[in-house]
Amino acid sequence: MMILYAERLDRNPGGNSPGSRQPVEFYDTPNGESHQGREVFVDRMVKADDNLSGGGAEQMTHNEIEWGYSGATRPENWGTLCYEYRTCGEGTEQSPVNITGYTPTDDGPIVFSYSGLATAARNNGHTVYLDYGPGNHVDVGGHRYELQGVHYHSPGEHLLDGESLAAELHLVHQDGDGNLAVVGLLFRLGEASPIVQGLIAAAPNVGATVDLEDGPAAAGFIPDSPGYYGYNGSLTTPPCTEGVRWIVMRSVGTVSQDQAARLQELTGGPNNRPVQPVGERRIFVVSR
Repeated sequence: MMILYAERLDRNPGGNSPGSRQPVEFYDTPNGESHQGREVFVDRMVKADDNLSGGGAEQMTHNEIEWGYSGATRPENWGTLCYEYRTCGEGTEQSPVNITGYTPTDDGPIVFSYSGLATAARNNGHTVYLDYGPGNHVDVGGHRYELQGVHYHSPGEHLLDGESLAAELHLVHQDGDGNLAVVGLLFRLGEASPIVQGLIAAAPNVGATVDLEDGPAAAGFIPDSPGYYGYNGSLTTPPCTEGVRWIVMRSVGTVSQDQAARLQELTGGPNNRPVQPVGERRIFVVSR
């Protein structure tokens, strides 16, 4: 399919509000319709969505076009939905990946310093987010990233030596320069997980946000072992921005079948992006 992209849509061109309408050049759509060479008005007040969890890292202000996990807006088509999502199809360091062929490294260990409680829970229809305030962070090789929040995918997004897992939690962090680091926690089917149950219990209905007085403790997400797999990747949802530091913990937890089913029920079905080519990237493993 040929895509005729228009000029990049500015975040707030000409001082217009996020709800203003801007002329853009249309392009081929996933259903095969072609609107080459004519201007249409695209409503910039499309359904806002948070691609990460919490604070500045997650409160993305890009103008979102509707996307999903099935039908015409499924992951395979994300890169064709609009110019701002082109990295989903054109990027060379995309996530998730099949974690295999990894090599040992002496890169620094990860140290968790979590103490706070979730302050809010939000369900945007794609996942449920738990927001955390300042004071929770990880240090990776001496570099500090502040926890922004936690969200989930079920089934899990990363494969582990080709194995698909039942669920995956993403602990999203950001450093002082805005660089992102995401800690992935993997879960196989088995015994119920208390931390996943805490997220489920806090989850509101689709489209709702609730403030939490006694939300899930961040410390509950600290894995049993500090070993991890690392690689350079991207957000796993549009706009699929690259430059994300991925830290997928080697310690694999368990969730019950009922919990996995409830996670998918909360968002109307599976919410995992298929694995992407590793390409020339190196996946390394830190065992300590």
